Amino acid sequence: MPLPTSRSDRSPLRRVALGIAAALAIALLPAAGSVAAPVADPRSAALSAAAETDVADIPTPEDGDYLGSPTEDEADPGEYSAQDDAVDAATLAGFNAGNLISDAKMYTSGTMSAAQIQSFLNGKVPNCHPDYTCLKEFAQRTATKQANAYCAGTYQGASRESAATIISKVSRACGVSEKVLLVMLQKEQGLVTHTWPSDWRYDIAMGYACPDGASCDERYFGFQNQVYMAAYQLQRYAKDPYFNWYPVGKTSQVRWHPNASCGSGPVQIANKATAALYYYTPYQPNAASLAAGYGASSDPCASYGNRNFYNYYTDWFGPTGGGSGGKADPRDSVAVYRFWSQKFDNAHFYTVNRSEAQTLHRTDRNWTYEGTDFRVWPVSNGSCRAGTVAVHRFWSSSFASHFYTTNAQEAQKVRTTDRNWTYEGIGFCTAASANRDTVPVHRFWSAKFRKHFYTANAAEARQLREGDRNWTYEGVAMYAPSWGPQPPAL
Repeated sequence: MPLPTSRSDRSPLRRVALGIAAALAIALLPAAGSVAAPVADPRSAALSAAAETDVADIPTPEDGDYLGSPTEDEADPGEYSAQDDAVDAATLAGFNAGNLISDAKMYTSGTMSAAQIQSFLNGKVPNCHPDYTCLKEFAQRTATKQANAYCAGTYQGASRESAATIISKVSRACGVSEKVLLVMLQKEQGLVTHTWPSDWRYDIAMGYACPDGASCDERYFGFQNQVYMAAYQLQRYAKDPYFNWYPVGKTSQVRWHPNASCGSGPVQIANKATAALYYYTPYQPNAASLAAGYGASSDPCASYGNRNFYNYYTDWFGPTGGGSGGKADPRDSVAVYRFWSQKFDNAHFYTVNRSEAQTLHRTDRNWTYEGTDFRVWPVSNGSCRAGTVAVHRFWSSSFASHFYTTNAQEAQKVRTTDRNWTYEGIGFCTAASANRDTVPVHRFWSAKFRKHFYTANAAEARQLREGDRNWTYEGVAMYAPSWGPQPPAL
């Protein structure tokens, strides 16, 4: 992807520092105020960038370079890291160069709240050097960024926002997972675990507009700019047909290293999210890089950017949904308790929290317990296990009811365009697709009651569809495990 061409005039000392950072890219960065970043056409100035690198063996457009990160030496987080003992990646055995992360894991926001992000950052750096500002303490004035073709929501600026809030708001505006943004902050500049980050690291926090072998574009400096533009770009890679040299479902040559003499290897790209990571950082790790875990290899052709993305994501948040995939075990599923309220206009309430269900059943006469209609998998550390997808939960005070959906696009649209609904996060997890161990959960909407209703009972669903005009059938909402441990009575 091409690098925007213009450069602003900052001090020579600043430029030297950033030049060193781009060349070495060992780890992290904090910065001052954000500058509103223009959305540049990635086709501009590509010829000069492409001329410096021989791309004849890779199916890219003649004028198509990339706008990515200084990844040549992204390796061991090093002595600045609060995680010095975590040098061995726990999950590289499942690494698959063609399936780094699933589309759902990449393009689903709401995986963490701002408070959860802040707690996560606090835990990664228990003690920050007193002379520096670590990511958990960073805050800045933010600019308003209007909705556009790739970030459907408006980012409303504020006089002072923490890094956690910025990450959360960018995720909501652009529909990119908070977890992905955190991992990219770490793999680009090590900011999540850095205990003494210099200001310049925040200026190029995501490595955006910092290609290998060239200076960073100062128009995109600033923490908010970097996080926003990285998310914007990940969406653009998935949606703009210009980016076509890593086609999904086909095999492309992906380099091992910025040095073209290291060659390339064939990679069959499984999905848009994996393609996006290669557009952003166009190198795959070789055997020496993978053998090094989080560390640097003596092999001059080893690269680390996408290896470290996989390392950090899986070690921090669990499976990427890429790799060899898998099917969740129904034996790990839990029952969903269902309640009905006549007082609240035929509202139904669903919960996997047994204590909450017991309290309602025993103390709240507004709710009638209707049993355990279907099953799900619980959320673990804010995410869903391999083989499952997130069920997003919304609350409406206007409708006095909850709404659930597994459709990431629908969830994003509701979050950004419908003020009747407040997003409450991931309620639980359900099967990624239908199989012999699942049953469909049907969704209905009533304009009369202004409520949604969900049921896995086929007879009940058929009765509503055929005999009750108060309810409109909206299709299958999710696929739930058809069996599992029976819950004790409430």
